[in-house]
Amino acid sequence: MDILNRQFGLVIAYLLPGFVVLAGLAPLVPVVAGWLQADQTASFGAPLYALLAATAAGMVVSCFRWLIVDQIHSFTGLGGPAFNARALEERPAAFTLLIESHYRYYQFYSNTLVAVAGTYSMHRWLGTSPHLRFNTDLGVLVLCAVLFAGSRDALAKYRGRSRQLIGNVYPLPSNGEAMTNGIDHSEGGSNSQKPPVKPTATGNPTPKATPPAEKPKDKR
Repeated sequence: MDILNRQFGLVIAYLLPGFVVLAGLAPLVPVVAGWLQADQTASFGAPLYALLAATAAGMVVSCFRWLIVDQIHSFTGLGGPAFNARALEERPAAFTLLIESHYRYYQFYSNTLVAVAGTYSMHRWLGTSPHLRFNTDLGVLVLCAVLFAGSRDALAKYRGRSRQLIGNVYPLPSNGEAMTNGIDHSEGGSNSQKPPVKPTATGNPTPKATPPAEKPKDKR
């Protein structure tokens, strides 16, 4: 069941947005259109090429998503958490469940947003169809707004519940930059951990120096 969930997450995160890109390129690139045609007499190579091309396109779209959508969410107050690597090692199954339950859906919403906006803008600019008018512009705008709202909701739930899973974390010095795969550079440690004692040259902790005792004053 876990394998099926992971495969489903990867399909919606990369493969489906990649097929949106291929569908947008099909009217302009005849080779891509041939890959997407449901021709039973065609060889096995065409579906395989379409699958590989959709995966590659989905990965490229995901990079643009990181460059655009992730930065918008970050600038508008939805910053990334400081991950506690030790806590993640203790709860890998729970963290994987958060990824499959929330982050994969965020990738689908945001990657599809980038794919739809990019391909539609390309067709609108090139004027490939006379049916693309104000009505279609409005429809695509509403679709992109819904996808953006869904991506923000999924990302907020993923990051909020990740903080709940990890526990209280104090951030360590870092750049705080988000990576394209969603894991932040920022890391933290548990609050329950005490700072290490600086060892001496012999490996023993440095003893605290005791102040010298005051000499009694002579009474005259």
